[in-house]
Amino acid sequence: MARGAGATGSLMCVSTMANTSLEDVAQAATGPLWFQLYVYRDRAVTESLVRRAERAGYRALVVTVDMPNVGRREVDVRNGFGLPPNVTLANFEGERAQQLGEQPGTSSLATYAAHQLDGSLTWVAIDWLSSITSLPVLVKGILTGEDAALAVAHGVAGIIVSNHGG
Repeated sequence: MARGAGATGSLMCVSTMANTSLEDVAQAATGPLWFQLYVYRDRAVTESLVRRAERAGYRALVVTVDMPNVGRREVDVRNGFGLPPNVTLANFEGERAQQLGEQPGTSSLATYAAHQLDGSLTWVAIDWLSSITSLPVLVKGILTGEDAALAVAHGVAGIIVSNHGG
């Protein structure tokens, strides 16, 4: 995907939860990359991802703010949504890499978000991210004019309107 995006002159936004590491994607890329970032409860995890993206040459951070509290996706629950055993979260090692496995009667994505991501995400987290990196910080998941104005007031470099597919 990274080579294809580069060949068309498009940028690619690489997910924190990708099944290829952000470094491997950067190595294969032929065009600009942004890194889509979730804010973890454990800020050291978030900061580590930021540092890795910086070292790998990513040009911006796209902080997803509409994911920490996942809505109840009935189809995911009914199907026990999860990744097959041979697919892991490549940006993590050990237990955290495996946490999206299939879970009958629930969505492993919702479980992962509830346990790993900061569900109390506020503008303070955006301020903190901006303070630890020189990369532009964009926010993804803004749906109202009021939130867009707050994003601008907090110095974000851009806004991506999204409801995370909900």
